Amino acid sequence: MKNTVALLFGAAAGLCLLGGCAGQKVQPVKSGFLSHYHHMTAVDATTSRYVDVPRLTSYNKFRISAATVLLQHYNGQPITVAQQTKMSDYLRLSITSALQDKYPVVDAPSTDTAEIRVAITEVYKSGSQLGITVEGEIQDSYSGVQVAAVIRTDLGEVYLGDWWDKTSAREIVDRWCQRLRQTIDSAHAR
Repeated sequence: MKNTVALLFGAAAGLCLLGGCAGQKVQPVKSGFLSHYHHMTAVDATTSRYVDVPRLTSYNKFRISAATVLLQHYNGQPITVAQQTKMSDYLRLSITSALQDKYPVVDAPSTDTAEIRVAITEVYKSGSQLGITVEGEIQDSYSGVQVAAVIRTDLGEVYLGDWWDKTSAREIVDRWCQRLRQTIDSAHAR
C-alpha cells in the first residue's frame, strides 16, 4: 500500500516538472473538478491554463483545500480510501511547506485570502513511464471566483517495475509545489 501511495505522489508531483523521456503524453480530459474551464487557453496539446494576474496579486494568504484524488484504480488495482487520504494529506502538506515562509496559510476566508484546490484526475502507464493528469485552481475564498487554473498531463521519471521509491516520490511532490509557489511569486513580481 505504501508503495502505491508513493507511486501516485510521485506521479502528481512530476506534473509540470518532467518530460521528454520514452513515453507518450495523452491529451488531458476535463474531469469536472474545476469550477470553470471556459477561461482556459491551450498552451500545448497537454496543458491548458488561465491566470488573472492582477487579481492573483491581491491575495497574500492562502487557504488550502484537501487535495482530491479522483482515481479509483491504477494498473488494474483498486486505490483504497486510505491510500487516497495519504496522497491528499501529503500533497496538502507539501503545498503548505512551499508557501508558508512568504504567504501565510490560513483556515478562514478573508478579503486577501485565496483558496487553492488540486485534484489528481488520471494516472496511466506510457511506455516505461508513468503519466498523470492534474487539475488545480486558485479561487477567491469568499466568492469562489476563479483566479487561476491549470489542467495538465505529463510524464514522470522513468517508471521502474511497479513501484517508486518513497523518498524520491516525496521529492518530486515537493518540486511540483515549488512550481505553484513560483507562479504566485511571478504574479506578485509584476
